[in-house]
Amino acid sequence: MWAILATSLALLAPAKAWTLPKFENTISVSSTSPYSLSVSSGKEVLVRNSAILTGNNNYTAPSVSASESGSIVNHGGRISTSKLSHTVFKVEVNTTNRYVGARFSTENDASFYGVWEYPWYQRLDNANITFELEGVGNSDGVNWDNARAPFFFTTAGYGVYTDTLEMGSYDFSTPGQVQYIFNSSSLVYYIILPESAGDFKSILSQYTALSAHIEMPADTGYGPTFWSDDFEEDFHAGVHNAQENYYDVVNHLYNYQIHATSMFADRPYGTGNSSFGNFDFDPIYYPTPKEFIANLSAYGFDFQVWVANRAFLDTELFNVSEANGWLFPGIDPVQFLGPALNLSIPAAYNYFKERLSYFPSVGVKGYKIDRGEEGEMPVYEQNIQQTLFEQLCYESMVEKWGASHFYNFARNAVDRSRARTWIWNGDSHSNFSGLAYSVASGIRAGLVGFPVWSSDTGGYVRGPNDPTEELWARWMWFSTFSPVYELMLGTNHTPYYPPYTSNLVSVLKDTAHLHHSLLPYIKSYTYQATQNGLPIIRALFLEHPEDQQSYGITDEYFFGEQFFVAPIVNAGGSRKVYFPGNAKNKYLEYFNKTAVYTGGSTASISLSVASVPAFVVAGAIVPRGDILQANNKWTENWKPYLEIEVFPSFNVPRTSFTYFNGDTGKDVEIVMMSDKKQGTIDVSWGAVGISGTLVLYSKQGQQNSTLVADGGTVRFHGVQSLFAD
Repeated sequence: MWAILATSLALLAPAKAWTLPKFENTISVSSTSPYSLSVSSGKEVLVRNSAILTGNNNYTAPSVSASESGSIVNHGGRISTSKLSHTVFKVEVNTTNRYVGARFSTENDASFYGVWEYPWYQRLDNANITFELEGVGNSDGVNWDNARAPFFFTTAGYGVYTDTLEMGSYDFSTPGQVQYIFNSSSLVYYIILPESAGDFKSILSQYTALSAHIEMPADTGYGPTFWSDDFEEDFHAGVHNAQENYYDVVNHLYNYQIHATSMFADRPYGTGNSSFGNFDFDPIYYPTPKEFIANLSAYGFDFQVWVANRAFLDTELFNVSEANGWLFPGIDPVQFLGPALNLSIPAAYNYFKERLSYFPSVGVKGYKIDRGEEGEMPVYEQNIQQTLFEQLCYESMVEKWGASHFYNFARNAVDRSRARTWIWNGDSHSNFSGLAYSVASGIRAGLVGFPVWSSDTGGYVRGPNDPTEELWARWMWFSTFSPVYELMLGTNHTPYYPPYTSNLVSVLKDTAHLHHSLLPYIKSYTYQATQNGLPIIRALFLEHPEDQQSYGITDEYFFGEQFFVAPIVNAGGSRKVYFPGNAKNKYLEYFNKTAVYTGGSTASISLSVASVPAFVVAGAIVPRGDILQANNKWTENWKPYLEIEVFPSFNVPRTSFTYFNGDTGKDVEIVMMSDKKQGTIDVSWGAVGISGTLVLYSKQGQQNSTLVADGGTVRFHGVQSLFAD
C-alpha cells in the first residue's frame, strides 16, 4: 500500500531540548484502562507508551485493558516488562489475537525518524506518513529504495525497537504520536533511552547492539566499482562479446589511470529465460567464464554477479522448485516473471544455496542481491524471505572465501540483514531530483542502522540523454564522499565515449582517486560501525543535536566526524550551505584550505563541476593514502603508503581518531594535542602498520614529517592555525 499523506508538508520543528534527570530510570504501569506504560526518572516521565494494541485487524486493533500485573482483560494474554540496563527496557506482549502493536505519545512538536531508508517527500523525518514495513516501489526520486527496520527514535528523547520480521505498519499521521501493529500474536519491543541528554548516537548504538552490527566488507567493496546494466551490448571497436566489453573498461581505466576495485555483472549474463536460474554464464557472451574472472582478478578487480529469489519460467530453478512444491502459490510466472521460492522450507533453502555455489567456485566474490518486493511472494512474507535469502547468499560466499573477503549488496534488506549484506539505494532517477533524493536516502539509511551504503552514480533510471555531463559530475563527487563508490556505464552512457567530453573523464579520475585515497578513513569508520552501529553518512543533528536548524536538512551531512559535505544537487553550480553548530564550531574548505566558516552561519557557494563543497572541522585528523593496489598496475614497484592529514586548532586542545589497522584487525588511536601558549602541536600514533607521511596544514603551508609504521610522536613548533585562533 502507498503512504497516506496529510495535505500539509510543512516541516515539523523538533521538540525542545530535553534532559535526563539524575535519578534511577524505571518502567511502570501508568494506567490499566487503557493499559499504558511509562518510563520515568524520579517524578519526570521520559516515555509515554500510551497504549498496547491487539485485535484481529492490522489497522484498527484497539487498545487493551489489563491488570496491574499485566493480565489482558477479555482478549486473554499477558504483558510483561523488564529492565535490561539503565537505558533499555523490554516489553513483551503475548495474546490470543492475530495482531499486536503499541502506541507512543509525545508533545506535538516532536519529530520521529527511522523505519525506512526512503526519504518520503525528500524529508528525514516521518511526519504524516503511514506505510507498511515493506518495500517501497516506484517513487519520487528513487525506485525500490528499501532498507528498513522496525525501529524509530524521536526528538522527545528515546527510541523503540520492535524485534520481529513479521509484516507490520507504522502510522505517523498524528502529531505527537506513533503507533505500529504487526501480524503476530506476540511481540517484543525495547524502549531505548540515550546515555546522555541529546545523544541520539547512543540510541542508534544501543539499537544495533540489540539487533545486529555489520561485518567488515572486503577492501575491494568500497569501490570505485564499475558495472553496466547490460555488458552484452554497446560494443565498441574490437569488442565482440561481454568478456571483451569488460576488458575494454579495464583498458580505459588503466590508460586514464583511474582507480577501481571491482566490477559486477547485472543481468543478462546467464542462459535461459531472463538470464537467471540455470546457474551459469551464457557461452555466447562469456565463452570462458572461469578464465575471464581469473583475468579480472589478475588485473586487480573482484567480480560479482546479480541474483534474486525469483524462479523465472522454464529455468532449472523454476522447474525443480515447481516439481517440489517450493514456489509460492498463486503467483503468475509470466506476469510476475516468476515466483519466489519459499525459503522457510529447508530443502528449498539448501537447494538454492547449493546451486549458487557454482559462482564462487569460478571466482565470483559477491552478489548484487535484487528484488524480493515486486509481487513474487505474498507481501506478508517479504521480510522473512528476504532475510533468509540474504543469509543464504552470505553463506554461499563465506563458505568459499571467508568472512570479509567478498562484497554482497542489496536494495531490499530488513533490520538484522545488515549483518549479512551491505546496501545500495535501488533505482535512482537520472536527474537532479534523483541525486537529491539519493543524498537524503544515504542519510536516512544511517538512521536505521545501515552504514555501508551506495547509490548508482549518475542514476539508474535513464533516458536517451541521461545522465547529463553536469549531473554525472555532481554525482561523482557525492559518491566520493559516500562509503561505496559505484558507477553504471555502458548502454551508450560511458564517460570516456561520446557524447561525453574529456572534462567528465577528468572529474571521474579525480573523484575515483580521492575516494580511493580516503579508504583508510572510510575503512576506519566502517570498523567503528561494526562495534557501535553508527553511520558513516551522518545527519547533521547526530553531531549537533543542540542545533535546531540541523534537523530538517536533507542535502548536507557529516562524513564521519571529520568531514562536512554539502553536495550540489541542482543544475547551475550554486547553492546555499548551512554550517551546523554555533560560533565555537569552525569549518575549513578542504580543497583550497583557505576559507573558514562558522557554525550557525549560511554561505552562498558556487563551484564548477571540478569540485564539491567539502569541509573539515577544526582539529580534524584525516588518514589517507594508497593502501590497496587493486587495478593500479601503472605504478612501478607499488607498495602501500599512508598519509595522515591534521588540521590543528588551538581552540580544540585535544582531538583523536580511531584508525583501523587491517593487518592486525585492531584499532589504533591517533591523537593531536595543541598548546596555544607554546604554539606547539603534538601528534602521536600507535602501530598503524604502514609507513608514510604526517602532514600538518597551517598558515605556514604544508609541514611534513615521517610517519613510522610502528608508531611515534612528532612536535610541530610555531604553528599558526588555519582556523584563525
